[in-house]
Amino acid sequence: MTVSGLSGGYAEYALAGVDTIAPKPDSLNFEEAAAIPIGALTAWQAMFDLAHLSSGQSILITGASGGVGSMAVQLAKAKGAFVIGTASGRNQQFIRDLGADEFVDYTAQPFEEVVKDVDVVFDTIGGDTCERAFQTLKKGGFLVSAAESQAEEKAKEFGVQGAWLFCQPSAKQLAEINRLIAEGKLKIHIETVLPLTEVKKAHQLSQSGRTRGKIVLQVGA
Repeated sequence: MTVSGLSGGYAEYALAGVDTIAPKPDSLNFEEAAAIPIGALTAWQAMFDLAHLSSGQSILITGASGGVGSMAVQLAKAKGAFVIGTASGRNQQFIRDLGADEFVDYTAQPFEEVVKDVDVVFDTIGGDTCERAFQTLKKGGFLVSAAESQAEEKAKEFGVQGAWLFCQPSAKQLAEINRLIAEGKLKIHIETVLPLTEVKKAHQLSQSGRTRGKIVLQVGA
């Protein structure tokens, strides 16, 4: 099979274009390295390529404890942004340790009632969460979602900008991400490593919305 933005699946081997891959960081094992590309590239492209997040700006990240959200918190902080993350209360210390400046327990209070006038929202949840997140933006703000394909259309209702992200492979961006890992500014968090034969369990864990960091599937485990 070929790895591309329009295909995917589970296989022991896959072909990838040279412009889509980067060397494995020496400091990481193979499980940790496998947890990087999708989460980190999704966060990078959403926040920097689409929303143009810059130093000194504020960003709200929904689902901040998940595989994509946990990467986003660290990348945004490395950029010099003021980071607000949402998750359930049990994840507060985890998200604080990632570098978040503020934490909102979405199970205790509606986050849109306490977060106001942010420059950027990065939504990893979609649905009602995405729609409510529009209310936290300042005039002219930007919401980008990795989970809500109607984000651009919904943004028009709130008078702000919006976009839906479909992650693309990039060797150049992976090289920048590897540099941040080498500098200690990006750490990999793995919830669990499961054998490929337990792919159903992996999907169930992912869809539960209660995992911290990434779930890794391992061939031959």
